[in-house]
Amino acid sequence: MKRSVYLFIFVVIIPFLLTSCSAYLLTPETITYGSWNFYKSRFVKNGRVIRPENNNDTVSEGQSYVMIRSVLMNDQKIFDNCLAWTEKNLSRKSTHGDALLAWHFERGKVSDTTSASDADIDYAFSLILAYRAWQNDRYLKLANEVLASVLDRETVSINGRLYLLPWPAKNNGEELVAQNPSYYAPSHFRLFYEITGDKRWLELLDTTYDLIGKLINSPVDIGRPGVVPDWIAIDQKGAIVPLPGKPFVFGWDAVRVPIRIAADYYLYGDQRALAVLRWFSNFFEQKFKEGAVAVGTRENYDNALFYSAAYAAAESAQSSISPDLLQHLRNFICKKGKDVYYSNPDDYYANSLSWLPEYYQMKR
Repeated sequence: MKRSVYLFIFVVIIPFLLTSCSAYLLTPETITYGSWNFYKSRFVKNGRVIRPENNNDTVSEGQSYVMIRSVLMNDQKIFDNCLAWTEKNLSRKSTHGDALLAWHFERGKVSDTTSASDADIDYAFSLILAYRAWQNDRYLKLANEVLASVLDRETVSINGRLYLLPWPAKNNGEELVAQNPSYYAPSHFRLFYEITGDKRWLELLDTTYDLIGKLINSPVDIGRPGVVPDWIAIDQKGAIVPLPGKPFVFGWDAVRVPIRIAADYYLYGDQRALAVLRWFSNFFEQKFKEGAVAVGTRENYDNALFYSAAYAAAESAQSSISPDLLQHLRNFICKKGKDVYYSNPDDYYANSLSWLPEYYQMKR
């Protein structure tokens, strides 16, 4: 009898104590650094960020995320390893003559050389942060090359306004031009202007708030009023229309919009950012009362990343529900020794971004 009790304790109780999803005793510091330790060990392999749930492939966005995070964590070794792998494997210099990144790597090689502008601007942003942190001129030189390529290959002027393209333009005369609102990063654009002096970055900054402002105040004929969706299109008159083949819903891409806008408000205090964040805060408060922070056409997004975005908006707007959102986010945290992760240890996307509120709390 005693032996069975000991066996039960060893097999059931001990693992539960070692791995717990109850994070109420954790501080912002232990979450921030614990999640970084876990992320490095689980997702970063010899400078490459893998996605376990996608057959261990790699996307350029993941390389950019880890490089930004490594600067914030003052981990130059990880930064340099990831930079070296990225330049060796994803750089399009030899194939396309630009400094952009091929977006997809799998089975030991690049499977799609098309670039993704969200990854490219995050990549340049990480390089500038690294230059300022560690004073290596090589980082700044590469950042300027990337920024020049973004402006040359991944922007288009429509009806007098400059837009960020999700990928390089094939034909500037296309009737509909795809847009992903979550690719716009206004705080990045301000920094890029500081570095380059090129006013096109300020044009993209204004486009950010024009685009999102139209979406949250959109008339019914756009599709679904008051929604910032994953994908939209711009016609040649500058009007917003649904993108054919893409649902008009707030989903896994658009969840980054309030995170990017909150960064602009936190760093620069733009009142346009605050207006957007107040709208998002009201949106999330309504959804939170319904039992989830965001609802798409087919899914209930009860996920750590959506609560991270909701908290970013609610805290900026000084909403009364922001403490509840932060606690709900922490309910997704699992702790294993000194390591921390969100919900599923193989969920690359949630674990790439959900930690940001804790970093904000730590730096306040």
